[in-house]
Amino acid sequence: MGSRQNGIPEHSVTTNMTEQEVQDKILHFPDGIPGFPDLQDFLLVDFHEDGIFQQLQSIEDPAVAMIVCVPWLFRPDYAPVLSDAEQAELALERPDDAIVFVPVSFDPADKQVFLNLLGPFVVNGTTRRGLQLVLTGSEYSARTPLELDVA
Repeated sequence: MGSRQNGIPEHSVTTNMTEQEVQDKILHFPDGIPGFPDLQDFLLVDFHEDGIFQQLQSIEDPAVAMIVCVPWLFRPDYAPVLSDAEQAELALERPDDAIVFVPVSFDPADKQVFLNLLGPFVVNGTTRRGLQLVLTGSEYSARTPLELDVA
């Protein structure tokens, strides 16, 4: 794969975007994310114009990507609590400043889809700085079944 002048690799997620569009969409995770501590910059890209499911794609390693979604589309009562330190690290002054999405996993054997409500991503919508939290001590699960009404 080629490389753009600014070091952003060209791959399927970014090939239809201008360099400025890519720069404007980068989410920065200073500490990486669990399992990928050395990967800090990601793009959040819609799969479909409805935007229900998105792909969180690493800029540094295009082979690293995961499916994510906004949890409230399926769990309107979802209410993750950030510590004061997490809010300060993200410079969140109001809840509306946060963009929250959760990893989605699939079990092909059971044809089941799960939301990881225990490990949400929280991003400051203005600075695009983010964290993946682990909500220890909460009632949330890393494998919350998702009921999809597929015709």
